[in-house]
This record gives sequence, structure tokens and C-alpha cells, in this order.
Amino acid sequence: MLAVSTAAYAGVFYPDGATTLHFAFEGSPNGDRPIIRPPAFYHADDGFGFVESPTLTGTATGVTAPKYFRFDVNLPAGTYDISVTLGGTPVESVSNIKAEGQPMVQDIHAAPGQKVVKTFTVTVKHGAAGNKTLAGDACLNLEFEGTNPSMMKLDIKPSAK
Repeated sequence: MLAVSTAAYAGVFYPDGATTLHFAFEGSPNGDRPIIRPPAFYHADDGFGFVESPTLTGTATGVTAPKYFRFDVNLPAGTYDISVTLGGTPVESVSNIKAEGQPMVQDIHAAPGQKVVKTFTVTVKHGAAGNKTLAGDACLNLEFEGTNPSMMKLDIKPSAK
């Protein structure tokens, strides 16, 4: 299993000994999950944030955009289990998720206020220094597309697979 320490991820809430990164986009902070609100732009020093998401809106129940938003997290190369809580918006949300440019979840419908949890496994690769492609930029890239795609929570942990 992959060992991770806080020092390896400046700016990412990942306590020493923790095995899962937790992000919340709704509610109020608690002991293991920081609240991320737009604009929260990605900066390498922070270790996470939104990229190319000018129409992103934060609400009391999460984040949403009319058609697209992207969230990146610095991670070492490896395989990760991802759990995403979608929905929670006051209107119907239809979300498709790509991870590292590859389709992972398709056409997830959430009625107004409904929460839907989806899980998948993804491999994060690192390219040569300066590689800016989604497949080699030293980040987990999550793209959310659809009609009012939304996200309430995100959990990332090294995969046992």
C-alpha cells in the first residue's frame, strides 16, 4: 500500500498516517474534511483546486456548473479508488465524469436534492518534467460534464488492487 505524509502534499489536508483524502464542497467543516468553495483555483502549492471552470457556482449543497468543471489534486503516480457524491442541487443534475481524460461514470441523473454516490478506480501517471497533458501532469484530473453537473464530496484513497 502507498504511504503518504502531509509533507508530500503541501496544502492538501492529508494528516500523517491517513489513508484517504477527503474533500467536501457542501456543509460546514468537520474533523477530516475541508470545505472547498469556488473559486478555489488550482495552484501547485495548494495541491488541489478547480481548473478551467469559469461558470462554477458554489451552493450550500456543493458545486455545480451549467455544463463543465474540473477539479485537480496533486498525487503521486499510482492507482486510486475514487468516491464522488454527486447531486444535491435544487435542479436536476446529469453528470459524466472523466478521470485522467478517460470516461469513468456516464449519465448519472440526480433529481433535485438527491445524492448519488459513485466509485471507480483510476491510475495516475507522471510524465516528464513540464508535461502538461492530463495523462502526465502529476495530478489526478477529474472532469465533470453534462447538464448541471454537480459534486458534494470527494474521497481519494490508494487502491488495494
